Order: sequence, then structure tokens, then C-alpha cells
Amino acid sequence: MLSRVANSLYWLSRYLERAENLTRLVDVNRYDELDTITSIKDTEPSWSPLLHATCSQEKYEAAIEASDADIDVSWFITFSTSTDDSIRQCIAQARENARMVRDQISEEMWLELNSFHLFLQSEEAETLWLNRPEAFYRKTIKACMLLAGLIHATVLHDEGWYFMEVGRYLERADKTTRVLDMLTFQKNPDTGKLASALRSCSALSAFRAENRGEITLDNVIDFLLFSPSFPRSVRFCLRQVDTQLHAISGSFSGSFTNEAERLAGSALAQLNFSSIQNVLSVGYHDYIDELQLQFNRIGRQVFETYILLPQEINSLPKYSSPQWQQQQQQQQQQ
Repeated sequence: MLSRVANSLYWLSRYLERAENLTRLVDVNRYDELDTITSIKDTEPSWSPLLHATCSQEKYEAAIEASDADIDVSWFITFSTSTDDSIRQCIAQARENARMVRDQISEEMWLELNSFHLFLQSEEAETLWLNRPEAFYRKTIKACMLLAGLIHATVLHDEGWYFMEVGRYLERADKTTRVLDMLTFQKNPDTGKLASALRSCSALSAFRAENRGEITLDNVIDFLLFSPSFPRSVRFCLRQVDTQLHAISGSFSGSFTNEAERLAGSALAQLNFSSIQNVLSVGYHDYIDELQLQFNRIGRQVFETYILLPQEINSLPKYSSPQWQQQQQQQQQQ
């Protein structure tokens, strides 16, 4: 498979997953704000954990400074074009990646993604968000889940699909750890905040089915990190990443043929043989922060192994055109 195609499929899936997870985070945080009686001055701090978890604090402050006016945090994360990680921009970038690999995805998927992209770019979307925000976020989550279903049901389960699955589960694992990081940011979260974290991962029902006792910080983190059967736990996601990376290379599970496989296998082994006691000994934030660094390393190595293809680049004839060299340099800088 061409590295360009693999890269587009990988990021198409990552951006769709990112949009869905951001939607859940904003919607849950919005409900929490409605349930909490605060003064106007306390409104912004109530959104601080979300801005922190999504690494949007600096961009949000820059947007306020540029506009010289207050900006609603939920609007910023949903519609802003000044950040690449708003819900609107994630879908736009997913659509752009899909456009570049039209022959690799199904017609049904393209039509749904294009339709949803046009909706988010329209005034109709902002009007719906303004008048009925719960309906807007519900519509967005359903659209993302429909697209995920179409990927599974209408796209060939070949090498391209493996790259899409790697992107999906790596992004999902990252966002689950960011939800957990929001809890550590808040310090001593109450039961309501813990339940909100579970709802942000659509995990409340699954958690109650597996844990009959009281909701505590320890058992929430234990569930979202180590559950072997919940599809949004970090352990489950990394197992999927490890499986799909081995499917791409054709190597046996438990071995590795490149650095991406080694890092994914190492991170998975760490989770397989860890428990909440290990997290407590390291510290919640430090443990989660290290996981996020590992996800970044895995993503970087996937790019360097399958997208940059350094061995093939080095084997190109010396008379390669300047345009080709420039394209490669731009890829390396991204």
C-alpha cells in the first residue's frame, strides 16, 4: 500500500474518533455545569479541566485575546476554526483525508461523511447548538458512530482497514487517559465527577455491571485503565493496536519486526501485568502522563515505519525531481 494512502486512512479514522470523544466530553461537562450552581466568575474554571485535558487552554486564551471578547468554551471546542482540534475541524480533516482515498472507502461512507461535514459547516448546525445543544451533541455522536459502523461493515478488511483500526484505537486510548487526567486535575473528585468521567467514555453502565460497590477514584481508574473487556479501556485499545500492527507486518503476536510493534507490545505488557497498586505507587498523574507519552511514541513510530519509509526513500535514484524531494521534506516536518 502507498504510504500516502496509509497515512490518509490512519488519520481519517483518528479524526473521526477524536470528534466523537470531544463531543462526549463537551456534552458531559455541559450537563455538569447545569447541575452546579456557580457565579459568572466560576464558569470558566468549571471548564478548566476540559481545556487542560484537550490541550486547548493556550489556544482558547489566544482566541479570547484576538477577539477581545469572551468566548463560550463549549462553542470554542465545538466550532472554532482557530484550533485544529475542534469538533468541526476534526470532521473537516477527516473528510479531506477521505477525499484523498476515495477509492479505498465505500460510497456509503463517503456520502455520510460529506453530508455530516456540510452540516457542521452550516449555520443550521450553530442554530441547533444554540437552541438545543443536547440534540446537536446527540446528532454528532450518532453520526460518528454511524461512520465507525460503515467503516467496519462496508470497507474491505485489508491492510488499509488495519491502519484505520490502529488510528481509531490509539486515539481512543489517548482520550480515555485524558478523561482520567481530568480527574487528577480536579483533585479529590466527588462521586458526581467520577460518574461524569465514566459517562464521558460511555462506561457508566459497563462499570456498574462489573463493579457492584461504591464509585471511587481507585475503581474508576482501575476500570478505565485495566478492564480487558470494555472497548474503551486503555488495555483493550492497546491490545487492538498491537493486533492490527502485527496484521500489517504479518509477524506473530508476541514478537516484533519494527519499533512501532515493540513499543505497542511493551505498553500492552505493562498494562497486562499492572494493577491499581502500581498506579498508586507511581502516582495517578505521573502514570497517566507516561502512558500518553507512550501513545505519542507509538504514533510517531507508525509514521516513521510506514509513512516515511526511509529505506525506500534512500534507495531512490539520485536524479529524483526537486518536487518529490520537497514533498518528502514536508512530510518529515509534519
